[in-house]
Amino acid sequence: MTPGEWRIVEAVRHGMSNREIAARRGISLDAVKYHVANALQKLGLAGRRELRRWDGVARDTALSSQETRMGMELNMGPLGQIARRVKDIEAARRALL
Repeated sequence: MTPGEWRIVEAVRHGMSNREIAARRGISLDAVKYHVANALQKLGLAGRRELRRWDGVARDTALSSQETRMGMELNMGPLGQIARRVKDIEAARRALL
């Protein structure tokens, strides 16, 4: 799913209405409906009620059976914004400093 769809899904899962999501995100009501419809299709869910109850990982997948190791150190590389378009890489790097 796209980052926008994830944000909308999380808002739905927190019980927000389409109107509330649109106001909070600063987008149109139609955009919220579009993202909800796309998320439902991608996740294979029948409707908003299922989305609200969706726990993020299907229970019958290998991922759901893995244990989380909270004490384990997480080594992550640099993170960035994936969807950003930059024409001048060096200028973008200087802007970060």
